[in-house]
Amino acid sequence: MNTERYLLIGPVSRDRIVRRNSTESRVGGAVYYYSRLLSHLGVDHTAVVTLSEADRYLLGEFPSSTNIIPLYRDSTVEFENIYDNGDTSRRIQRSNFASNPIEIGDIETIAGEEWTAVLAGPLLPSDIPLETLEFLGKRHRLYTGLQGYLRYPEGDMVRLEFRKKILRVLEAGSGAFLDINELRTVSSDIMGAIGILSEHCGEVIVTCGPRGSLISHKGSLIRIMAVTAERELDPTGLGDTYMAAYVHMRRTSDPEAAGNFASLMATKKLEGKI
Repeated sequence: MNTERYLLIGPVSRDRIVRRNSTESRVGGAVYYYSRLLSHLGVDHTAVVTLSEADRYLLGEFPSSTNIIPLYRDSTVEFENIYDNGDTSRRIQRSNFASNPIEIGDIETIAGEEWTAVLAGPLLPSDIPLETLEFLGKRHRLYTGLQGYLRYPEGDMVRLEFRKKILRVLEAGSGAFLDINELRTVSSDIMGAIGILSEHCGEVIVTCGPRGSLISHKGSLIRIMAVTAERELDPTGLGDTYMAAYVHMRRTSDPEAAGNFASLMATKKLEGKI
């Protein structure tokens, strides 16, 4: 009997995907992609999400097996993801920068339940305040996607910026995920940047697109090869898919095995199989 239960927390977004000559509107957000992966694996999970009540129809895009707890706010966060010349590892982003914080009071009751792990998927710095992360991290294995804490407005464009408060975000949990472009906001020296983050978190995972991923764990650096895709259909949410797959496999496996499994799942997502 599968006794794993995961708590997912973060916003739902309205996304506009621009690739070469095609444009598509869809539901988005890290929690959405976490739920798709866990549903694909048949793993029990609950998603606490923020969005406006006017956009509640977006919840219908989640897998039927996802238990959703919506927190309705004034507006839904919006993103436009523009992939440069079809390159799935590079994108330009715009956002409306909606502020929808999830406070401790919003999740206090459900956080009292037993969870295998909590996956935090903020899209913007305001989505999951540090106090909420620390509250969750004291009670559960907490894994955090760092991308949201690095995104700041430059007009309607998304600018990546490292601020020192992110070190406290790292200290709140068991593991943290980011991609190679986000890592460069810490330092242009990739190994140095990983070293800085690893001083504040036991497990730091960096996804590098077609170049695979890097896992820093207890002073060791593990390199994971990417799994070659037969075709590239759906690049959005690859890092989130990797994170959910890694956390799921990490419960019973070492970081290298978890990374290899996560790499395979990310490729399946890229191929449109998840």
